[in-house]
Amino acid sequence: MRPAPTHLTRACASAHIGGVAELLRELASRLRALVAERRRAPRLRLRLRCTVSLYETQAAAANRRAPSLEAYTRDLSASGIAIVTPAVRINDRYITASTLRLRLEHPSGHVELLASPVRYEQLPPESEETGYLVGVRIVEMGDADRARYEGYLSELK
Repeated sequence: MRPAPTHLTRACASAHIGGVAELLRELASRLRALVAERRRAPRLRLRLRCTVSLYETQAAAANRRAPSLEAYTRDLSASGIAIVTPAVRINDRYITASTLRLRLEHPSGHVELLASPVRYEQLPPESEETGYLVGVRIVEMGDADRARYEGYLSELK
């Protein structure tokens, strides 16, 4: 019997590894649901439009407009946000492996912040929402944006 061509063997192995990784991610997500709440700050369910882009230095950003995704929030807290995105990549870069710049369309004006992704999962096909749920930890926010953001969270409690 002739061995399979090398490029087919590699493609099959790659597809298998990707499937296993997705299965492990789904299993971890289900385990999180069974384990006690780990969040430090309470989450408030709120849907706000937001724009997600990869964080770049000011010098790089000044030369061109950064590609972005239109998304929305599922819930917010003082330390993190859950966003629903249509994809996990912007061009060829994964948003889950980069610091993100989020611009929230906030009722009292937009709020800009930097966030670090901590988890993601593809939403199930039977869900009302489509795309990916991405959990991010807020790592930086200007003083005025922080005051507006936290003030709004206080009003919602």
